Amino acid sequence: MRFVSILGDSVSTYEGYNPQGYFFYDAEMQQKNGLNSVYDTWWAKVNQALHAWLCVNNSYSGSRVTGKTFPSGSSDERILNLRTVEYQPDNILVYLGFNDFGYNVPVSQKVVEKINSSAQIHRNQEANVDFFEDGYDRMTKKLRTCYPSAVVICGTLMRTKIKDHNWDFPDYSYGGSFESYNDVIRTMARKNGCYLVDISLSEERYETLDGSHPTVQGHITFAQAWISCLYNLGLI
Repeated sequence: MRFVSILGDSVSTYEGYNPQGYFFYDAEMQQKNGLNSVYDTWWAKVNQALHAWLCVNNSYSGSRVTGKTFPSGSSDERILNLRTVEYQPDNILVYLGFNDFGYNVPVSQKVVEKINSSAQIHRNQEANVDFFEDGYDRMTKKLRTCYPSAVVICGTLMRTKIKDHNWDFPDYSYGGSFESYNDVIRTMARKNGCYLVDISLSEERYETLDGSHPTVQGHITFAQAWISCLYNLGLI
């Protein structure tokens, strides 16, 4: 029997299947987005493809990779709570970083220096900002240390679309380009011995009502992208 844990943000939440009070998909949002059951979520579909059971869904709405304390994805509390008293995860699916992009967390010091011209600003930011590349590096190292026998699988960030709207996805934030965040995920996953599900390479965009959270059709698109990559990696 194989067990899978999820380390994610609001995209991966579902009321009753992740920590109480930190979910986006409550009963109202499930209905609004067309989700009839937990099996409509992307991760439940991926688990079915893996012939696996859910161990822990450690997904928190609004959480980022960056930050040294809870609910940061790289915090000890998030990392250590991917297991239960009885079970350890065989696979860990990581989909985090969308909020770092959305909240303009700088990708790296190099990006900050390119954007800004003041040396004083550089020094202040270097002292106070947890850069995305540092947070993702820290998170993946902790995952490999805490779960040495687990297969850690990191997903790049997928672009979205808004249902029935002609909306352009914002490919840039003050922290860096969307693909620069994905480049960090690629680099750190490979550096720290994780598998990479590079769903960003797909031309598909998952459907949303708000630009962030998948509708039921969006979850299907998202799951299919994951499953296709996992198949190509030989994990299915």
